[in-house]
Amino acid sequence: MTSRRGWCSVARGVKSKVAAALFSILVSPLLSASGPLSPQEQRGRQIYRDGTSPSGGAITAVMGDEGIEVPASAVPCAGCHGRDGRGRPEGGVTPSDLTWDTLTRPYGVTLPSGRKHQPYDDRFLKRAVTMGLDPAGNKLHVAMPRFRLSLQDMADLTAYIKRLGTASDPGLTGTTVRISLVLPPPGPLAAMGKAVQAALAARFADWNDHGGIYGRKVDLVSFEPPAEPAARRSAVDAFLSMGNVFAGLAAFLLGDDASLAGFFETREVPLIGPFTVHFRESNPLDRQVFYLLPGIEVQGRAAVRTLRGAAGGAPVHPAIVGPDDAELNATVSAVSSACAGWAEPQTVRYPRAGFDAASLVRRLAAAAADPVVFLGSGQEALALLRAADLIGWHPRVAATAAAGDGSLLQAPKTFSSRLWLALPSSPDLPGEVVRGYQAFAAAHGLPPEHLSAQLTALAGAEILGEAMKRAGRNLTRDKLIEQLETLHAFATGYAPPVTYTPTRRLGARGAYVLKLDLTGQTMGAGEWVEGE
Repeated sequence: MTSRRGWCSVARGVKSKVAAALFSILVSPLLSASGPLSPQEQRGRQIYRDGTSPSGGAITAVMGDEGIEVPASAVPCAGCHGRDGRGRPEGGVTPSDLTWDTLTRPYGVTLPSGRKHQPYDDRFLKRAVTMGLDPAGNKLHVAMPRFRLSLQDMADLTAYIKRLGTASDPGLTGTTVRISLVLPPPGPLAAMGKAVQAALAARFADWNDHGGIYGRKVDLVSFEPPAEPAARRSAVDAFLSMGNVFAGLAAFLLGDDASLAGFFETREVPLIGPFTVHFRESNPLDRQVFYLLPGIEVQGRAAVRTLRGAAGGAPVHPAIVGPDDAELNATVSAVSSACAGWAEPQTVRYPRAGFDAASLVRRLAAAAADPVVFLGSGQEALALLRAADLIGWHPRVAATAAAGDGSLLQAPKTFSSRLWLALPSSPDLPGEVVRGYQAFAAAHGLPPEHLSAQLTALAGAEILGEAMKRAGRNLTRDKLIEQLETLHAFATGYAPPVTYTPTRRLGARGAYVLKLDLTGQTMGAGEWVEGE
């Protein structure tokens, strides 16, 4: 016979099991709702954000009482209601909150205008999207388009709207956030990649030792792709598509800049401070990728601005000299535009494998080229200057960071006061920054090599950390991007101050242009020159 105490124990066990079952019934749907998007929800997200159908079918927006028809891509849902569905007042119009909890409130809604309606369901949502009527049959605001789309697209859109504000982003939990580092492939940059990896791991360890960011530990996930170009592209795309990381930091895109940056955009993985020679600030804007330092396009324009000041009233016959690489075409065009007002620049391209300094010098000297903007390597620039000195031709010359390996300090002294180098950041950091880094490096045993790359990566980490703090506990990829877009003249200490906006993805738009001291073989004095 069971004692009173035994019955109490049994009762508690039953209550516990009932409570557990009830918790499972109530919470499981919420947990599943915050997981990754289903294929149908992913299709709906494209319709909601871009106004285009994954099937390729047309989606048309009918505007106003006049019935003007435009492609839905011109007025996608997210354009007014926001990527999170909560709506943002603009131009005197306050778009509705489209999160499903708000749309389906059991007590209905009374709008500021006094209009009332009962809760939405799938049928009423379809009517609102296609006919512009709320559940009570009232007309929606005239700014709300009516959309013509297929039944499948409407079902996909409905499925996604039910997930607005609930879906968790990959690589993010309540206790951790996973940040990727795409390393360079095996080869000459491998050691630089390892130095960057060590610096970022040390920075994240410091954050985690102090509680992380809003209680989340920051984990670094490093990935080294293979060296063969096609295999590298495939591997990086596969790595990002696995959905194991929340954002990327300091990815090495060098050598395949456009393709690799495109994978972050396609997979909607925010990327901060990639190592790249050619940043892409395209139109329309690549939303995900935030470049830290200027590429050689901006460096070249800043160099031209410096050369303008050095020219005085002397005749100007500019020349742009660089290797015949397709990736440099945009740079040549940008530098040529910066030369407006001078004579038409002479453009000289040479094959990488067949660099002939003497031949190039004879051709440029015959055209009395001066100044010269050089886009090649340091060793190529040095060979050019030595060949020029042999024939007594001494134009003003400005090179970009592609020639920043120190070779130019070996140039003939006859080029003193006639040689400049444009760099993306200053080679001389403030004393307090240097001392802070030295203490940090000593505490974590960081390698002394590749200091510039380490500092650049740490600058990116400071930007990431600041944006995550501003986004708060309810972190999402969209919130991270929105906060990055609010950074104005944000100083990391390791790089020039950066500014991002909804239409700007290059943090620093200029270069440090240094006049080289060939007598003392030092970089000499330099100043920040805006590239635009």
